Amino acid sequence: MAGTAKIVLLIDDDADIHEVVKMILEPKGFQVECALTGPAGLEAARRLMPDVLLLDIMLDTPSEGLHIAYTLKNDDVLQKIPIVIISSIGKKMGIDYAKELGTEYVPASQFIEKPFNTETLLNAVNQAMAGVKK
Repeated sequence: MAGTAKIVLLIDDDADIHEVVKMILEPKGFQVECALTGPAGLEAARRLMPDVLLLDIMLDTPSEGLHIAYTLKNDDVLQKIPIVIISSIGKKMGIDYAKELGTEYVPASQFIEKPFNTETLLNAVNQAMAGVKK
């Protein structure tokens, strides 16, 4: 499948999430690339131009993921990459990020809560690549 696999870039500081996402997406034909930090993720996004970006909100700081999303959406080249936010911060903070999708506050097309299941992740990735906002 080399050359035809859709590239999913995951930026999350939890290596266990990297393994879970790979176990879910790679058997479905996706090429999953991972970054543990925001700066490494931005570099990977520029280098790989992924088909979709999975992004945690809480990285080195509680809102670093949102700052990465703003950076991507304000970059002439990277702004077309669909972003799926994956985070547990919404429940912890009592914030419904899904209501803010596509706004300046949450510049992403999809939001899924951790923990997520296989179907939720696959649907979010496929919908983001198809341009569906949810």
